[in-house]
Amino acid sequence: MDLIVATSSFLTAPGISSWGTVHGETAHAALGLAKGLRALGHRTTLVAPLEAATAQSGLGLARRLSPLVFHVGDGGPHERIVFDVRLPSGVELVLLGGEPPSEATDGRDAARRWAWFGHAVTALARHRLGQVRASGENDLDAVVAVGEGAAFVPFAIREGAKAHPRDGGPSPRLLAGLERLYVPVDLGAVDLRADHRVPREALASIGVAAELFTPEGIEFYGQASLAKAGIVASDRVVALGEAARTAFAREGAPHRLDGVLRARGAEVVSVGSGVDQAQYNPATDPHLTSRFDPEDLTGKARTRSALLAELELDHDAALPVMVVIGAAPEQAAAEQGLVAALGRALRGELVVIVARTEERGDGELDTALDRLARVHPRRIAVRHRANEAFLHRALAAADFALLLDRGGISGTPARAALRYGTIPVAPRSPAVEEAIVDVEASLATGTGLVVAGVGGEELFGGIQRAVSAFEHPAWKKLQRRAMRVEGGWERAARRLVSILQQLEA
Repeated sequence: MDLIVATSSFLTAPGISSWGTVHGETAHAALGLAKGLRALGHRTTLVAPLEAATAQSGLGLARRLSPLVFHVGDGGPHERIVFDVRLPSGVELVLLGGEPPSEATDGRDAARRWAWFGHAVTALARHRLGQVRASGENDLDAVVAVGEGAAFVPFAIREGAKAHPRDGGPSPRLLAGLERLYVPVDLGAVDLRADHRVPREALASIGVAAELFTPEGIEFYGQASLAKAGIVASDRVVALGEAARTAFAREGAPHRLDGVLRARGAEVVSVGSGVDQAQYNPATDPHLTSRFDPEDLTGKARTRSALLAELELDHDAALPVMVVIGAAPEQAAAEQGLVAALGRALRGELVVIVARTEERGDGELDTALDRLARVHPRRIAVRHRANEAFLHRALAAADFALLLDRGGISGTPARAALRYGTIPVAPRSPAVEEAIVDVEASLATGTGLVVAGVGGEELFGGIQRAVSAFEHPAWKKLQRRAMRVEGGWERAARRLVSILQQLEA
């Protein structure tokens, strides 16, 4: 197959520092699916907006001589500078430079940006179709839009197939043969204040005809919703896991698009999720001085000893080490629960590393963590502005990881922890339920520890269970079992291909 994966977010290697962010979740899913599809032998082109950080990342981007020309409704022509490069995975990366002119002052700029991105991807697909028809190569088969920033892509392609030629290029009707998939990633974060909506009077600025502003179309509580456009215009809405699929369509969901999703019925499907097994691999991780694998955990013990010595923490091998990455989400209850749980846990046999990517602030959480570090100077260390290398070392050194972000949809933190033999301890959420199986008392089954919530009692109970598991004779077997979990993106990619084949049939 020949596939385009369009996304609003791209990172060359979405790392631990991007966990829990909408940008990071979307970039992780898009790149993971693209690499998974390419690994299965399909030509895969990943298309994203050019960003300053990407332009300076040493990718070796090549600028095409001719810009990409497209129209937005009756306006235009507009141009995008096109950069491309082939990634080591074999994925073809195309980055589109340039932004739509800024005219709005009421929060519409982001919606216009993503709508214009949809029109640009449509033009790119149309020209690709024209090229393959002329050369006799295999046809472009489908466009997969990943993340809410790319939600408008399926809609732009559907409507673009009905448009009249305006630039002398390939016929827009070629677009009618493309399958269109939409993969929501951050839909749970979308609310009525999000920038993915424009008022009715601004439809022309995103190239949408007035007759499409209906309840069956893209009208959403009096505005035009780009997320709804992706849902109604795609051939299938693809969730990254069965639990996520159920959560998206649950009545009363915060995005309020649950009714629209339920109306699609069996056309909302699940492919599962994954983690980049090349990036999170303790046998090859460049951030580790001592590498290891399920057959030989010696390197994990060495990584642990070196990091504890560096942080001036007690490195008695009989004490379990817990890492808290990213600390608590920005919720007072979760922060209070974390501090209460750590305060009680540190009275027992435990060493804690708190790795935070943020600057140290003056908030209650940072103040409380610093107080714990003063009271237990050899038992807890708090590292602010932790870089990617430190985060990888901390994850590899720990025996278990307390993961508190409940907003993620792909379960990346839990899946990555498993790769390093670090047992995740996480509050129940759709992503966690997809990523790990709760360990039972004998440690004979399961891969992680699921707790009911983020309250102090619940988190302390989860930590206690982890400490008890560490002391169990079967602990090493649990670690090795966790490391052998097949959690890559290839399985999700296979399911995606199966969906496309069913659509073509």
